[in-house]
Amino acid sequence: MFIAQQIGRYHLLDRIAFGGMAEIFRAKTFDSRGQEHMVAIKRVLRHLAEDDDFLQMLVDEAKIASLLEHVNIARVYEFVRFGEDYFIAMEYVDGRDVRSILDRCRANGTWLPVEDCAYIIMRIMEGLHAAHEKVDGTGNPLNIVHRDVSPSNVIVSYQGHIKLCDFGIAKAKLSRIQTRTGVIKGKVKYMSPEQAMGRPLDRRTDVFSGGSVLYEMLTKQCPFQAENEMELIFKVRDAKYAKPTRFNPNVPPALEKILRKALARSASGRYPTARAFADDLNRFIQESVPNYAPARLGRLLREWFAEDIERDLRRLEEFILDEPDPTQTGENLLAEVLGQAAPYTHFTAAPSADLSADTNFDATKMLPRVPPPETRLPKGVDLHELKTQIFDPEERDRRVLKRRHRPRPGARHKKDASRYTQQATVHVQVEPKPEALGPALHDMKTQILDRAVDDAIEHPPDGGLPDDEVVTDPVGLDDDDQTDERG
Repeated sequence: MFIAQQIGRYHLLDRIAFGGMAEIFRAKTFDSRGQEHMVAIKRVLRHLAEDDDFLQMLVDEAKIASLLEHVNIARVYEFVRFGEDYFIAMEYVDGRDVRSILDRCRANGTWLPVEDCAYIIMRIMEGLHAAHEKVDGTGNPLNIVHRDVSPSNVIVSYQGHIKLCDFGIAKAKLSRIQTRTGVIKGKVKYMSPEQAMGRPLDRRTDVFSGGSVLYEMLTKQCPFQAENEMELIFKVRDAKYAKPTRFNPNVPPALEKILRKALARSASGRYPTARAFADDLNRFIQESVPNYAPARLGRLLREWFAEDIERDLRRLEEFILDEPDPTQTGENLLAEVLGQAAPYTHFTAAPSADLSADTNFDATKMLPRVPPPETRLPKGVDLHELKTQIFDPEERDRRVLKRRHRPRPGARHKKDASRYTQQATVHVQVEPKPEALGPALHDMKTQILDRAVDDAIEHPPDGGLPDDEVVTDPVGLDDDDQTDERG
């Protein structure tokens, strides 16, 4: 067993990702009602916590993402300074990123269905469009550009939900750290030509990056490959790539046409917005698979990663919570931006912080342990082989058995009403109740079976027995009425 480390309002569990700038943990927290919530904690590596520019970049990331509320964008809860640690608390998505999905496809020699690939990018484009259209409190556009759309930043849940995350190098008006012209930020493989050349960017660069991710999902190959990063930059600038049907002949011409427009070298030749890209992908899905449902994508992932899911569940069971201190919440560097009603304000490290104040809460009652019936039987007697008996004669007389007659196989039930399922009642024949041989039990006189007491009553000492010492019903006191003074 492992003890989960408390960091602010959260308990760190296992580490699920590690990079050159931060490490990501699964973590657990609780709301004011004691309900458990899973979150992701992105903790900055210690040697980078002293870099003011890097910390400001993370503040910008958290600030941008915290303003974005969309079903396809992973939500950010807070950015906290806790002692010497800095971390971002964000929404946890129980699933796999596209990079892991593609690695599994390559390892197993399988393909992700083309309609699933189109659906994933369609949802990402819808989330990006919401970010591109975001405005501030006065209605002015924030001009948010993600600049790092890549397979590792697209997460697919085991239920088929799609989330875009990591706005670490996103550009917006509210960012304090501005990228200088000519400086390249992002993963070169998925950059747009103008991004690789260090030119000013707009929303269309995210459209190109989304097209690059779609290309790799369809072909299991990056659209631009080279032996070193310098050659790769030149290939990205030229935007020349092999046709996707060269690697996957199952790519339909309609989808290939959409991909070609998204990967146009000139920004003016691409989709003007992420919404336009998403609309064409949606139209392709509806024409190819009219009854497409995201649940099929979730089922596919659960099949591919069944062992990983089971291993993750076992790993989570190995963690126990130490004594939490709900007062150690750290300093939220985004408190002014998020406001007083932000979701993080309801999080606490204590599992039952406010349960005592809930008047409707019923504490769990601990019942005494009762030995199983098998242990109270004589040796050699099997409980399951004993005949079941009904001790209430009246209930036994009233009992009826109902069964349903199944129709004959092959019967046409809708046209032949006589063959519908019918219900019959069968009365159980019981032996007639014997006549009462004597007075009822409760009308009989109570007898004392203790001979010592019986002799004392028949031959009382001089003066007899006091009235308060006469035993009238010794069998009326059972074990449940006794008080165990040992307890």
